Amino acid sequence: MSRSKTTRILKTSGIILCAVTFITLSIIIYFFRVEPLAIDEAVRDFAYSIRGQKYGFMYWFFRLITEFGNYLMIIVILFVAAFYTKVDYRFILLAFGIMLSTIINVGLKDLYSRERPILEMRWMSEDTTSFPSGHSTAAGFMYSFIIYLIYHEDYNKKVKVTVYSICGALIPLVMFSRIILGVHYFTDVIAGAATGIMVSCLCMLLYRYCVNNNILSQGLLKWNRKSKKEKTEDEE
Repeated sequence: MSRSKTTRILKTSGIILCAVTFITLSIIIYFFRVEPLAIDEAVRDFAYSIRGQKYGFMYWFFRLITEFGNYLMIIVILFVAAFYTKVDYRFILLAFGIMLSTIINVGLKDLYSRERPILEMRWMSEDTTSFPSGHSTAAGFMYSFIIYLIYHEDYNKKVKVTVYSICGALIPLVMFSRIILGVHYFTDVIAGAATGIMVSCLCMLLYRYCVNNNILSQGLLKWNRKSKKEKTEDEE
């Protein structure tokens, strides 16, 4: 089996798996949105048992981690991506995925209107509803799609493995941070991550379409970003 066919099968399988997960949770939450599910309570109790006192190590660690699913971090990543890609198809797909996942998340929050965990147990304030988790949606899309983009870049193995490890770890860490901080249930973050990964898989398919049809391959910005080899040749 060819590498491209294997990748296509994995992307399709990812979409199907995430879709089934999301649809199943959506149906359950729709009918049982008033009370947390048994698995929500079990994971919540475990998280609360290990988080210690507010303003301790766990508080500050997960307050930092949760920011990697925040919109400020998204803006930073978009800015870096715009500079690096010169606003080519990779940047367009990244921005499109962020917008699409945000629209879906906001729409679902309004549709389900699930209450967040009780106020007394929250370690940070949130004004929106609970299902699905917006931070988990953002992390699920952003970091899985960055892994895909780096996979297709001409970097050495160490750089790629480092990016894979960091991005791969950030998705579950951001998800768990929302539970530790007392602002989401387990099913919220699972549904959020599934939504983000579905959008990511869609953008992966669009990536191949752009590559095959040479769409925006040159980028909209025109500055020259020389390689190390080109800089060395210029100096000589």
